[in-house]
Amino acid sequence: MMAENKRVRLEPHIEEYLKSHAIRVLDKPASAVTSAELTTLTNAIIYEHKLAQSMAKQIPFAKLFSWLMSWVPGSRVVGLNQQATDVPTMKELPEPDNFEFDADLGDLYEEAA
Repeated sequence: MMAENKRVRLEPHIEEYLKSHAIRVLDKPASAVTSAELTTLTNAIIYEHKLAQSMAKQIPFAKLFSWLMSWVPGSRVVGLNQQATDVPTMKELPEPDNFEFDADLGDLYEEAA
């Protein structure tokens, strides 16, 4: 199947994103990219995205993430369809530290100086 020439309008942020890949894909600075090369950049990025998406479908990321988080002490991972059962309430939270003594001690040092 042959590619057809079609005109499309690029939003400025998309064009900037495409040009940011010019060095990596075309080995050319972003300022020297022509409109024809924008097509090449677009095709390359779409192809890379398609490859990454097919790889992501093969890897069970949710299970991998849960397994990794099981190694982190004190972490608790809650799935999308689950709710945490032991969420602390405001009554269970510890009282904030009182720093009045520290402030008074600092005042004493300032007065002595």
